[in-house]
Amino acid sequence: HPLPEIPEQLLDYLNDSIGLTTIEALETRVRKRYFDFHEEFYLDWAQNSIQNVLRLFHAEYFPLTTQTEPDIIRRVYTFIDTIFDDNHSLDVRTGEMESSASSDRRNLLRQPDERKKHGHKSDMLFISFKGEVGCTEVGKEDAGDNGTKEENELGLKLPKMLKDQMWKLVHLFPENRFNLVIVGLVMMGLKLRAVILDNPSTYVCCVNKTKPYFFPTTVETIASDLGMLLGVTSQVKQLICSTVKIIKTPKPITSSDYETTTNNPNYYFHALCHPNLKKQQKIYTVFCV
Repeated sequence: HPLPEIPEQLLDYLNDSIGLTTIEALETRVRKRYFDFHEEFYLDWAQNSIQNVLRLFHAEYFPLTTQTEPDIIRRVYTFIDTIFDDNHSLDVRTGEMESSASSDRRNLLRQPDERKKHGHKSDMLFISFKGEVGCTEVGKEDAGDNGTKEENELGLKLPKMLKDQMWKLVHLFPENRFNLVIVGLVMMGLKLRAVILDNPSTYVCCVNKTKPYFFPTTVETIASDLGMLLGVTSQVKQLICSTVKIIKTPKPITSSDYETTTNNPNYYFHALCHPNLKKQQKIYTVFCV
């Protein structure tokens, strides 16, 4: 699934701020007019996001020092939460949330006398009424692309969680499996990457990553750096909402039958998630470039 284009209205609005290099000029620009939440949601969201960032610069919030991961989500990346304010079929939950899809997959072969295993926890979960459609992982600092935490989050933990979420949705909506898209975000300090997972073939999941985007650290780069972050966030939202739209579409009523795939972890993704495999063997994912 390619990334959708940035909505044209939003793209024009963000580009209009390029070249503004002072807080006063940016504040004058964003306060120039009022946008209606219902009629011009993307513009209203971008306007409020820019104002929140300008507030951080007034408060001299940067550089990051002893902030915790929840602090970073709450103050720096608030625009990721608020972009879904107009979608009432999706909830965004933060704070080490356990993935129910991950828990379901890990307990597929659990015996009655065994303790239930917990699912992986995420810093932010995107939840629809019939399943999870994305998650995020946050780190307090950016140790570079080869940092241990970033490599683990990007290369192992996040793809596993995305695959668990895809597995759960495919189990519920097998007729739409090739149209479903799951999205993850990895934020390391002030650096953000988007990770897109889809299921283009029967036993293959494909993972695509965006290049890194950076939160502005100087007033001069607010328009360009924040504009890129807001743009890619709007693209990610469109992918997530496309999956939500698919799973909320009413199914035609048909005759029921017995379930034939109970407790078979290999039914949808062959040998991908069998709990007896070693950690290094659990992910068979095509990383697309």
